[in-house]
Amino acid sequence: HHDSWFAWGEAALLSNLSEGALTLSDRDNVFTASWEAGWQQVDETEWEALVVWERPLNAFYSLFAGVDLLGERDAMDHHRGVAGVRALLPLMVESRLWLDVDGGIRLGLEKALPLTPRLRLTGEAEYDSHELWEGSVALAYLISQPLSLTARWHSAYQWGLGLELRF
Repeated sequence: HHDSWFAWGEAALLSNLSEGALTLSDRDNVFTASWEAGWQQVDETEWEALVVWERPLNAFYSLFAGVDLLGERDAMDHHRGVAGVRALLPLMVESRLWLDVDGGIRLGLEKALPLTPRLRLTGEAEYDSHELWEGSVALAYLISQPLSLTARWHSAYQWGLGLELRF
């Protein structure tokens, strides 16, 4: 039996921010590059990119290691190595806990709740010992299988409206 590699991604472009992720995976390894860039309610465009390798332990837990990159406009201000655990909690709540090389911790929780076959509510909360609390709430309407119209409130970038693409 040959393990096949699969790739997929998602990207959202809203009036206040852009975010997304690209993933390459087989049965035992998951490589992910994700980003978030916000430009509303801040002096300069702020961005964060996270590149990780993840190793699933079972259907509920996985370990990961990678690098977290932070910057403004087109310059990188800071980078740090990270390692942690991802867990699927009861009620399908996705969680992530990491330690970084600067001695910080980050805990994130995310939940997607389908309201109708075409309407989905998503909430996310994150505590980072360097940046403190951050969160967002989004309402997405499925236009077609790969495309959604999305309205999102983000604690740092306020309200935005745009499109989300899955590929």
